Order: sequence, then structure tokens, then C-alpha cells
Amino acid sequence: MITVNDITITEADILAEVPNHEHDTNPRLAAGQELVLRELIRQRGADLDIRADTDEALLAAVLAEDVRTPQADEASCRRYYEQHAEEFREGDLIEVWHILFQATAGLDVQKLRSHANQHLAELHRQGMGQFVHFARQFSNCPTGAQGGSLGELTRGEMVPEFEKAVFAMPEYTLWGELIETRFGFHIVRTGRKIEGHVLPFESVHERLATWLEESSYRRAVHQYLQQLVGGAQIQGIPMQGSDSPLVQ
Repeated sequence: MITVNDITITEADILAEVPNHEHDTNPRLAAGQELVLRELIRQRGADLDIRADTDEALLAAVLAEDVRTPQADEASCRRYYEQHAEEFREGDLIEVWHILFQATAGLDVQKLRSHANQHLAELHRQGMGQFVHFARQFSNCPTGAQGGSLGELTRGEMVPEFEKAVFAMPEYTLWGELIETRFGFHIVRTGRKIEGHVLPFESVHERLATWLEESSYRRAVHQYLQQLVGGAQIQGIPMQGSDSPLVQ
């Protein structure tokens, strides 16, 4: 049982919410935290004398009342643009092959890294011509059947940590280090590489302003909900580090 400022959230309430969090590491904990945040919003809505037909409408109304964020002016947009110019490139293209050593739950990451490094060292010893053979034999990615080929990639098609590393590589290169991503460890080689260009500020200003404002708003909402948590009497569940859809 959970209490939020003396309001009870029952075990039945939690169990009814659990199916909405089946992909979380701890579905029951995530469900309970979600219900706590909803209850805090209901209580804040009552304080503000806000009435709404659904939880979503109530949340929107409460946030509209309590959360304010500034608009992204041209100066802030230009400052971000100048500091992150590489995010506004287009036309970059690179051929990539990889061998994935997948990180799975319960696996010893250090042993996996060591295992992958052994294969990387052996591949360097035998030469890049053996890459396809190694990919077919060792890769945990379905692309292994095609020799590890990911094809010609452009920016935005890969997870950020992989993209950053790959576009830093020269063309026709077997990289000397593993690339680590959320999926595991990758041995990577490149083929043809075409350099693109940075888009002018004027062409990205509008969408950059929208993105900055949305990012600022998400941070403000997260902080606001955490303030509600910090000011409430909550028993029966830990709330530190809660990551609810309400907070995102």
C-alpha cells in the first residue's frame, strides 16, 4: 500500500497499472511511481480549483498554470548552432561493416569486451580481407549473414554513440578500437566516405528554436514534478530516480 499526503493507493490500483509498464526493469515499481505522480497532480489540481475529465487533461491544465519556460530567441539559437555545428550537417555518407558482440542481461561486460578485443586483434593480424568471414562467424547481429554490411549510412540513421565514432573514421579503415554502444561492442570497418556540409543557420533556425523550447519545457516539467514529490508526504515506495512518462 502507498500513501500520498494521506491518500491511499491500493495494491489493486498498482496491479491494474502494471501492464502499462511491462517493458520497465521493475514494472511494479514503475507503476507505483506513476500512480504517485498522478495523485500529486490531482491534488495540485484541486488546490488550483482545476476540473478536468481525464488525467491527461488535468496534467495539461496544471502544467499550463505552474510551468513557464522562455521562448528560444535568435541569440540562444545562434549560440547553440555555433557550439554544435556538426549536428546540422547534411550530405555525409559512409559505407560501414560491423561485427557485434551483444551485451545481454546477466553477461559479464568485462569478459565480453576482452573477448571482442581478442577477435579485433586477430582480425588486424589476418587483415581486413577477412572481415566478412569474421562477421559471418562471430557477429550477434543479423547483418553477420551479409558479412556485417550496414550499407551506406547517413547521419541520423544510427544510435548517437555509433554515429559519432563512425563518422570520425577515415574511409577504407579497420578501426583499431572497439566501438561501445548500448547494444554491446562493435568491430567496425569503413568503405567509401563522402563529406557533406554544415547547413546555414537560416535554414535550421525555426526547427532549432522549436527543439530548444521543447527541451527546455521537458526539463522544467521534470523539475516541477520532482518538486511536487519533494514537498509531499509519500510512504510505501521510493521516488528518487523515478522515470515516469509524466516526467519525460
